[in-house]
Amino acid sequence: MPRCRIGRLLCALVIGASFPPLFTSAEIVLGEPPRAPTDLTGLPGGGIRPQGANGDFTVNTDSREEVRSFYNAVYRSSDGVLMHTTANVAACFPGTNSTALKEAVQRRINWYRAMAGVPANVTFDAGNNVMNQDAAVMMSANTNLSHTPPASWFCWTASGSNAANRSNIALGTSGPDSVTGYMRDHGANNTYVGHRRWLLYPQTQVMGTGDVPAAGNFLAANSIWVFDANLHEPRPPTRTPFVAWPPAGFAPYQTVYPRWSFSLSGANLSAATVTMRSNGVNVAVAIAAYQTGVGENSVVWVPMGLNANSQNTVFPFNGTDTTYTVAISNIVGAAQNFYVYTVTVFDPASPGMDYTPPVISGPTQPAVGQGNLYTFTGLSYASGYEWRASRASNFNFFDGAEANLNNFTTNTSPGYAVRDSTYRATGSFSFRLAHPAPAVEQTLTLKQSFVPKTNGALNLKTRLGYAADGETAHIQISTDDGVGWQDIFTQSGVGNGVSAPIEAAFVNRSFPLSAFAGQNVRLRFSYTYTPGFYYVYPQSGLPIGWYLDDITITNAEVWTVVASNTTPTTSFTFTPTQTTHYNLNVRGILYDVYPLDWGPTMTVTATTNLPMVLTMNAPVVAGGQVQLPFTLVSGAPASFKLLQADQPGGPWSTNASATLTTNVPGSAYRFTTAVGPAARFYRVKSP
Repeated sequence: MPRCRIGRLLCALVIGASFPPLFTSAEIVLGEPPRAPTDLTGLPGGGIRPQGANGDFTVNTDSREEVRSFYNAVYRSSDGVLMHTTANVAACFPGTNSTALKEAVQRRINWYRAMAGVPANVTFDAGNNVMNQDAAVMMSANTNLSHTPPASWFCWTASGSNAANRSNIALGTSGPDSVTGYMRDHGANNTYVGHRRWLLYPQTQVMGTGDVPAAGNFLAANSIWVFDANLHEPRPPTRTPFVAWPPAGFAPYQTVYPRWSFSLSGANLSAATVTMRSNGVNVAVAIAAYQTGVGENSVVWVPMGLNANSQNTVFPFNGTDTTYTVAISNIVGAAQNFYVYTVTVFDPASPGMDYTPPVISGPTQPAVGQGNLYTFTGLSYASGYEWRASRASNFNFFDGAEANLNNFTTNTSPGYAVRDSTYRATGSFSFRLAHPAPAVEQTLTLKQSFVPKTNGALNLKTRLGYAADGETAHIQISTDDGVGWQDIFTQSGVGNGVSAPIEAAFVNRSFPLSAFAGQNVRLRFSYTYTPGFYYVYPQSGLPIGWYLDDITITNAEVWTVVASNTTPTTSFTFTPTQTTHYNLNVRGILYDVYPLDWGPTMTVTATTNLPMVLTMNAPVVAGGQVQLPFTLVSGAPASFKLLQADQPGGPWSTNASATLTTNVPGSAYRFTTAVGPAARFYRVKSP
């Protein structure tokens, strides 16, 4: 019979000895947004604080490619960061989380702020983090949310209560995902998107975060501090007078939510009207009740009759760039009483018309043992570049789980073995992913990256056993060394439970990898949980979870990097060490930290005894001297001499007084000599 714990925790259902435990976890619950404090005493704040890698972002939202790169490189870098917490909610011990987790939360906040056009220079105060951690533990321990928790609550502390009063708070989510939850701001109590408005408040410079993961019967929780001493300071410059979400310009479809908002400081938007059009067709909108006192004054609306109260409602997107024109009118108390802007929803996985990858130019037969100069097309928004040279070797792979986990890295929950001997397709073992606890992604990642050929393929056998509607199996490929992952296969469980496994036996599955030909990729198997039902492992003798066997990769290569470096310019020098084929690639870097996708491959063949080829560049005459730059296109470095003549046909003589300067070793040089007669001709020769 059912066993349930009162509140928003877990409910278990057991039907007979052959039916495994089935659990459901509460959905993400957001509390009411906090109200602005009247007393700012003790709040951190002050001047602008430089952010480096985690903030001070800017982005041109009118550029599809710049927004696409900003999302792929920066937003996704805050996905999947491990918490490594020492918190213990059952013992009311707040513990600490990894620095990487806190940086990922900060980075996610600053990403949204940059996209919205407000200063993206938020820092975290260490004291705030400590108090937020107390608050998160308190919320999780009580399975409840309150900005004024009573002292009778489990794990109550004065510091946790203080943080709760000054923070966005949530249950069922933690880390960067909680920032996304606040920006989505679903729920009937969030019609005016107060959490979003605080995260995007232009004056704010200092925040904090506290996070605990789900553990046992305790839900994940988050608390993000949103007030600092700058609350009533003058408003800093923003990209536009208003702050909208989604912002004007290009917006990745993953970050466009059912509730749209438009904020304008000091304006009265209580009677504002909103109209939307797309492709010349009116879009129905429902304007929410007007609410002040949370962030900047805002009008909020829901297009298309969407259910904005559910976290599972997504904004409609068919994969094609779609532009919406938004008009806000009847604005009172502002310099302008109406605004019109456009939002283009797009897929950041797909390059657009403005995509210009770094294409390499240079010698196709570089000389062994000498520096060979290469140039490439640049990116206006990149802070620098990385280049690499690699050598290819054939790669054919097979793993049936017989040799332990040597070929894989795992990120799984304790409580079960990733190698299983009970259910397998062949041999004695298979790989298995399951959910001992909710809200934890289970992953099996191939250590070796590889490059598919045009006929490359992945073949394997899989079996989805007992799986409910909160569980999904994914086969995924990453083209950016594991920063972001794209599905090539998904399979979800069914409803609130089934009386038999989803699949009675292993199924052969084959996936061509031609779409990734020539790209260095990673392979991952992921078993995810979203709010809903899930089957709890362990349960002796029952196939719970997802099983994989006989994983095979054919027609692929491994590219071993033999040289690489960063460069602030659009050129680099490559010195091959042997006569063989090399693959050259370049990728841009954002903010000196976040790499973009690798550009097209240039395959070169290094060789020896190349004939020397020189090119003369335009001479420069200044100060009674003539500078004669030249480039060594091919051939080994050697000594050079400058010849001169008064007529193109000669006779030629050596200019022994000329000075030779090396600009780039092995490639770029310059002779300098005194200006001669009105007409003089020069050429460079190697002895």
